[in-house]
Amino acid sequence: MLFSQYSSLYLEFKKHELKVSTFDKYEKIIQNRISPYFADKKIAEIKPSDVKLWLYNINDVGAKSKRHYLGVLSGIFQEALFDEAIVRNPVKLVRLPKYNAPDIKPFNADEVSAIMGLSKNNYRFYLAIAFYTGMRSGEIIGLKKEDIDFKNEVIKIRRSRNKHGESTPKTRYSIRDIPMIGLLKPYLQELYNLHDNEYLFITQYKKPYLDTNIFTNRFWSPSLKKLNIEYRRPYNTRHTYATNMLYRNLVTPVQLAQLLGHANTQMVYDVYVNYIDSNYKDFDRSISIYK
Repeated sequence: MLFSQYSSLYLEFKKHELKVSTFDKYEKIIQNRISPYFADKKIAEIKPSDVKLWLYNINDVGAKSKRHYLGVLSGIFQEALFDEAIVRNPVKLVRLPKYNAPDIKPFNADEVSAIMGLSKNNYRFYLAIAFYTGMRSGEIIGLKKEDIDFKNEVIKIRRSRNKHGESTPKTRYSIRDIPMIGLLKPYLQELYNLHDNEYLFITQYKKPYLDTNIFTNRFWSPSLKKLNIEYRRPYNTRHTYATNMLYRNLVTPVQLAQLLGHANTQMVYDVYVNYIDSNYKDFDRSISIYK
C-alpha cells in the first residue's frame, strides 16, 4: 500500500478524535510537510534513513516543530503497524531533534503598569483579565456574562474561541474557576455593563471575536514599541501572572497549576519555579551559611 493511503486513513481517524483547530494543524502538516516527500512511496519500503533524510532537509523551522512533524509521521506509520502492513515503525528509530524551551521573560511591575496605562477600550479590559488571571487568549474572548459570578467573586472558564469557532478549553483541566481579585473586579463590572450581548468581548458588528489578532496588531505591538519595551508575545501576560504569583508567595505551585488549568505541577516547576530559582537579583548575600 502507498503511504498516502495510510496518511488519509490517519486523518480520517483524527477527524473524530481531535478538536477542529488541532485537526487543522495535523492536516496542514501532512499536506505541506509530509506528503510531498512520502505520499507516492510504498509504506512498507520506507526506511529510518528515509525519515532522517526528510527531517534533515527541513531547514525553515526549529526543533520544536520538527518534533511535532515526527509525531504526526509516527502516528501514520503506527496505523500501518496496527494493520500489519509494516513490521516496524521507522520513526521509532530516529532520534528526536534536541529542543530547549526558550527562557521566559515576564514583564516587571513597572512594565505592566505602563502597558495598562496606555491601553484603552476593549484592549484595556482584555489586558486586565490577562494580567490578573493568566487566562489564555481564547479563554478570554470566550467569556460570557454567565461566567462572571460577582456574588462569589469567581470567573468560570468553560469555553475557548479561535478562528474555527467555539470549543471546550484546551484540556479538561482547563475547565476551572478562577478567584476574581479585587484589582480586576472594577474592570469586569465596567465591561459587563457595556452592552447586552451574552459575550463580554464583541466586535463592532456585535459578534464575538474569533481570535485576538486585532488586539495584537492594533494595540499590543504598537504599545510595546511606543513604551520602548522589549517585544514579547501577548501570551507573556500568562507568564507574568504565574511568576509574580509564585515570587510573591501568593499561591503554592499546586494552586498555580490549578489556576492556569494544568493537569499537574510539572509545567509550573519546569518553567516558573526554575525561572524564579535562577533569578538571584534579590538574593541575600549577607547570610552566614554555617553559623
